[in-house]
Amino acid sequence: MEHSAHGPSTHVLLVRHAQSHASVKKLIAGSRSCRGLTERGREQAARLTARLAAERLRPHALLTSPVRRARETADILARGLRVGAPDVEREVRELDFGAADGLSVEEHLRRHGSFDMTADPDRPFAPGGETWNQFRIRAGRAADTLLSRHRGGTAVVVCHAGLIVAVMSALLDVVPQTLFTDATPAATSINEFVHDGTRWRLGRFDDARHLDEA
Repeated sequence: MEHSAHGPSTHVLLVRHAQSHASVKKLIAGSRSCRGLTERGREQAARLTARLAAERLRPHALLTSPVRRARETADILARGLRVGAPDVEREVRELDFGAADGLSVEEHLRRHGSFDMTADPDRPFAPGGETWNQFRIRAGRAADTLLSRHRGGTAVVVCHAGLIVAVMSALLDVVPQTLFTDATPAATSINEFVHDGTRWRLGRFDDARHLDEA
């Protein structure tokens, strides 16, 4: 267990789900329309399992977004890591896409237009969906909950690229230039946030070396 001057550190590993049918087909898939993982995604999740099993800090808790692609990734991890069934945590789901849920990226652009969510933080992604400010607040609240429930331990949370970016923004005030890309953070990447008893720091970002062919 890692310690700081303020006691044992808390490690939260936000892991992006493995490759999904939605990402291959360029669909905007939320809770209502996600069809889960591809076969390649299942292979990626197996590689991630082996990686986490070899980590120095063994996870004591496994949580997942309720979205199907995250749950399927977490189920593969649970079997390999032997940490019990993953707990579903609704707060770590992807941005609520509202009326765009199930649309292709191209159809969303035709219907709702292109815009920068961080530059226009109170505009919903689509009618009925979340704004950037709402998403960022939810992400910060989820991080606070994870810290209070898993203080001093290591928790693995299977979630989404958008959620990882929103947590970075809420905790560290850092945001990549482009949101919701399919490449960064990569599928099954490990994004580690460490709380030393007083503040958060980013331990790792977009670490997916377990997918390297070598």
